[in-house]
Amino acid sequence: MSDSSAPRLGLLSGLLADIVSVVGRRYWLYVCLVTLTGLMEAVSLASVVPLLAVLGVGSTGPQAGGKLGGMSLSILRWLGVPATSVTIGLVVVAALVLSTLLFMVQAYIGATLQTTYVYRWQQRLAGGIFRARWGYFLKRRQGDLINALVTEIPRLGGAFYQAGLLLTGVIHSVMFLIIAAVLSGTTTALVIGGAAVLFLATRPLIHRSYRFGTGISHENAALQSMAGELVSGAKLLKATATEPQAVALITGSADRLRHHILANAFDVQIIKGVFEFGAAIMGAVILVASQAILKVDPAVTLVVLAIFVRLMPKLTSVQHGVQSLSFVLPAVELVQAFAREAESQAEAASSTELPDALRAGPLSVTLQQVAVSYGGVEALSAVNVEIPAGFCVALVGGSGAGKSTLVDAVLGLVPVTSGSISINGEPLARLPLASLRRRVGYMGQETVLYNASIRDNVLWGNPYAAAAALDEATRVAGAAGFIRKMISGYDTMVGDRGALLAGGERQRLALARAVFGKPGLLILDEATSALDAETERAVTDAVAALKGNTTIIMIAHRLSSVRIADTICVMEQGRIVEKGSWDELISHRGRFHQLWSLQRAEERGDRVQA
Repeated sequence: MSDSSAPRLGLLSGLLADIVSVVGRRYWLYVCLVTLTGLMEAVSLASVVPLLAVLGVGSTGPQAGGKLGGMSLSILRWLGVPATSVTIGLVVVAALVLSTLLFMVQAYIGATLQTTYVYRWQQRLAGGIFRARWGYFLKRRQGDLINALVTEIPRLGGAFYQAGLLLTGVIHSVMFLIIAAVLSGTTTALVIGGAAVLFLATRPLIHRSYRFGTGISHENAALQSMAGELVSGAKLLKATATEPQAVALITGSADRLRHHILANAFDVQIIKGVFEFGAAIMGAVILVASQAILKVDPAVTLVVLAIFVRLMPKLTSVQHGVQSLSFVLPAVELVQAFAREAESQAEAASSTELPDALRAGPLSVTLQQVAVSYGGVEALSAVNVEIPAGFCVALVGGSGAGKSTLVDAVLGLVPVTSGSISINGEPLARLPLASLRRRVGYMGQETVLYNASIRDNVLWGNPYAAAAALDEATRVAGAAGFIRKMISGYDTMVGDRGALLAGGERQRLALARAVFGKPGLLILDEATSALDAETERAVTDAVAALKGNTTIIMIAHRLSSVRIADTICVMEQGRIVEKGSWDELISHRGRFHQLWSLQRAEERGDRVQA
């Protein structure tokens, strides 16, 4: 066995073991049915031997049709059934009917197990990905995750189907060969020898299928990732007339994908042609050799040829199944690797509820000497912040100053290298993160809206909330006015990423979702950076009205929006370099005053050197 085929055999055995572990004992029922259908089909063909003998084809007498024919006639006589053409014909028909019924049951159970297998893998992979730590998402391309969930898992269904075909082909072929060997061992040896030659002739194509399958997995991931990025940036493409470059990237990847699919599809036809041509040659050789050289009973020869005619599609399906499995096994390998990696990055699960003191009301947040590092680079260094319950704290500073990292640390999205974070005096490390995060409202720079109704977007995560709570959230966010003007009200569809709404309307809906249920902590991560001054003022006023009822952490690039903050923290290179109220920092004429002066000058259109 070559080195290249050994890993594929390992993947195949791993696939079968995984199928059994996922769908359970029902797979053994499926295997039993496959065996029974093969046996009944072979028996129905073998039953033709005594029928031909009774009709006068070949030898007659007690041993008509050889050992198997004699045995069949003896069984009929033992049952007291006359061995006539009618009774033997009825036996043949009964065997065929039973074989067909068993096949229908087998097919239904096989389809049920296949869809169950795909569903449970989608469930497992989706759970693994979305339960993983935030760092996992930072390291993985979005397109790779989408490809694994959307494209590769359905290919696992193809692997299940091809494994079933291969199993059926092998079991049925064995059954047919056993019956054929009982009828004529020498003739069966010719069949086995010819089939072995055909398998060896097409073996190199199996190795190529594995390479094509690997290439398809790679190109699918690349195409998913590229398409997502280009569609998200469609406005940039239109504004800069760079659509041809986008089309060239997509079609280049699609062409490479087409090459792999085409090459594999043509290999399938080559195998089909080789087996069909080889089968015709083998049939002629068997017929001539059985009569001219081996002097086999004509009835036996006819039945062996009939078995051979039914056997060749089975052997072809075995070869095709091996090739097709080689084609889809890379998807099995990829999905299993994704699942293992995602599950190894899982956040610690906890069903524990929050302490009573954290279940209602605004939350206080305290950071003491907090440091966070990414790959040896310190993103936060000795950060000390105390945010009393109901206060509003703003974090300002240039890109890379550590503002978002500080918020991520408070949410438990990134691990703290040193120092400690506490919520209402309770160490964050000891709190159940899922329960804590359900008390957090979050609104990011990119407004996340789903292609659903206004109601569904605001109630995300709370689908059965009372109508009064929905009204309260939209009122607080300043969204109730424009919602009332819409014909469908809360049932208005917002479009893909909220495309059917204006920018300010999207922002207010996102704020309504963030404040729904009166969160104990509201985090606004540059939530107003993309708004015009009037809309920004309206959203800022809505946030200011929440002070005292919820604790607010604001990350802001536009400094005018942080006037409402009780405390402003100026960050640079992972440290807090200034801290105070708006008036205190302006009068201090330090780094915050410098940033404010630069921003005002830029807004006036002055040319200012940073």
